[in-house]
Amino acid sequence: MLFIILVSAITGCYIAYYIHRYKYRKKPLICPLRAKCDPVIHSEYSKFLGIENTILGFAYYGFILIFYLLFLIFRFKNYFLEFFVFNLSLLAVLFSIYLTFIQLFKLKKFCSWCLLSALLCFLIFINSYLIYKDTIINAAIKLQKLSIFIHALSAGIGLGIVSVVDYLFFKFLKDRKIDDKEKSILDNLSDFIWLILALIIVSGVFIYFSDMNKYHNSVKFMFKMIIVLTIVINGFLMNLIVSPKLIEFDFQKLNNYKEKIFVSMGVISITSWLLAFILGRLKSIPFTLMEALILYLVLVTIITISGIFFIKSKLRN
Repeated sequence: MLFIILVSAITGCYIAYYIHRYKYRKKPLICPLRAKCDPVIHSEYSKFLGIENTILGFAYYGFILIFYLLFLIFRFKNYFLEFFVFNLSLLAVLFSIYLTFIQLFKLKKFCSWCLLSALLCFLIFINSYLIYKDTIINAAIKLQKLSIFIHALSAGIGLGIVSVVDYLFFKFLKDRKIDDKEKSILDNLSDFIWLILALIIVSGVFIYFSDMNKYHNSVKFMFKMIIVLTIVINGFLMNLIVSPKLIEFDFQKLNNYKEKIFVSMGVISITSWLLAFILGRLKSIPFTLMEALILYLVLVTIITISGIFFIKSKLRN
């Protein structure tokens, strides 16, 4: 298991360096399996939070390599470090899944090296779990308060960023359209939202592990996780289907179904984030899971319809 992690980390460092070198020397990247690597590594998704994915990848694989080499030499035991490294490997897997979806469904091209890197992240995560599976639940129990703090803080920050996105969106609509610069700002904020969502998911997993029986039977916790899943699916649909055509949209009258779908997704997003944040403040809810889901669907439907009429009235002014 440790050998697989070390080999995966070394290979990952090489792949990140190889892609980065060819990209900035402006040479065609030799891509196995007759794939099309260049359109992928030069796409707008080759950066996250303004940082090249190759740099993020090299930093991740380098850290994993150094950590497990030290672990191999000294055989130290520290549940906080184990907790951190396992969380980091889980975040890397989630990021790899995100980038793979982008390749397959948004760019409709794939890079063999990028897919291999995703596989390496998965191997590191699985083998990290196998190494720490006997201690991971104990770590989750000992660090439960930290997980809850990260979970609550992430929900608050996420709600704040989504609110800023909605505010900027309405501000940008003063001229009834979204230009390239405005779309770039919204896309950058979207990266922050994905990072926050990843932290919510990871911290939520460890909260669940800290007391599986309690949280498995907690309507509030399970309802909140369903809402988070809804936010993720809604975000993917916005990024893959709607966001790329945002500049083309005509917001003069908001009569086109595409514009209505985009606005509806935005309303669903802010409503879901607000509800997830409120749930985090409550100890319990007086509903069954099915009742909570029905109320959620009714609430989202009412707010979405009201939101569309509100925006249309604003655009007429």
